[in-house]
Amino acid sequence: MLRTLFGDLDPPSPSPGGRTTGAPSGFAATEIFEDDDEAGTGFAATALFDDATARAAAREAPATEVFVAGSPAQAIREHFATARADLPSAGAMITLLDPSRLWAASVIKALADATGQAVERLHLRERATLRSLALIERTAVLRRAATPLKVYHADIRALGAEHDEIANALAERSHMVAVIVGALPPAGVEALLRSLLAATRQPTWHCPHLVFMLPPGGQPLGQRVMAQDWPATVQARVLSEPLTGVSSVWNAVLAAWDGLAKDDAALLAAQANAAAVGRAITGLARTEGVLGCALVDLAQGEVLHAESPALPPTLLRQQVQALMSARRTLVQAPGEGTVPEELMVTAGARIALLRAASATATQAVLVLLDRQHANLALVRFKLMEAERLLA
Repeated sequence: MLRTLFGDLDPPSPSPGGRTTGAPSGFAATEIFEDDDEAGTGFAATALFDDATARAAAREAPATEVFVAGSPAQAIREHFATARADLPSAGAMITLLDPSRLWAASVIKALADATGQAVERLHLRERATLRSLALIERTAVLRRAATPLKVYHADIRALGAEHDEIANALAERSHMVAVIVGALPPAGVEALLRSLLAATRQPTWHCPHLVFMLPPGGQPLGQRVMAQDWPATVQARVLSEPLTGVSSVWNAVLAAWDGLAKDDAALLAAQANAAAVGRAITGLARTEGVLGCALVDLAQGEVLHAESPALPPTLLRQQVQALMSARRTLVQAPGEGTVPEELMVTAGARIALLRAASATATQAVLVLLDRQHANLALVRFKLMEAERLLA
């Protein structure tokens, strides 16, 4: 019963006049702007199509009635546990959480009007009493050279704890939840934060991003949001935007989504680079004559990654501190002032080598060698790979 709304969108179907509704090919833009508004609707869409005559209003499909015998939140949760079990590979999904009920429904309709896509509706009712529990709406935003988005909103009619459970069940397997705070009174904001904080701590919560949209001048409220003890797996963000119309709301949501996508890409690249550096350090540590090696933060003098197969880790850290102290002394020496890219100290049977990729690098690699058994030329060759990654 939930497949229509929570599964893939139905393919476009011909209208009585023979026109195919749904997103025509060539859809070029996804933002909604407030200029050139001839219809007086409060927004004008820049959804450009190859054939201008192919623009069509979204289908006003009737809601699919679903009668729930048990918990509606549990029914949604169980479906998503199957349909969106692997969130990274699932279709991009944004949930609009609008406690004041001012904007989300209008945003869904505006997107459907702009793209020609359908608004799919699911009306949840209690089977025993036919009581209306929630009206869930969804539309799709097709984007050229970008991931298609599924945008959800729930007009929840249930009250109390049941209201929060339905909202959280819809949000917990989204990629981003946009919380439109707007002019919500302080008591409502506190209740909202308590509900979301409790939900994000549940094992069923998988959504990585919460974006709170606050009115201008909402800095104290933003500080309150960021002061919450959000789990490490949830990234909370605050936007202060003038929500003057449907277009401004959606454009703020879309900008937040695109920003998060860039942040995620940068994070993945940084993680991949860190893993590669770690492999390079491990390769150095396994070279003949190497007693230990470490990746060092030059600003703080901290060891970021260490491999010490032939000596205690504490001894390696002591060596790091000694070389960092020597490096600072050399930089501060009168008449010097230059930052050395390499510092090598020989002490008895050991050689300590600290090398950065450049004079402006923030990280360096330290290698502690057995003077009698180490091949210094081979060690320098392997250091080149680590330097390339650090650069």
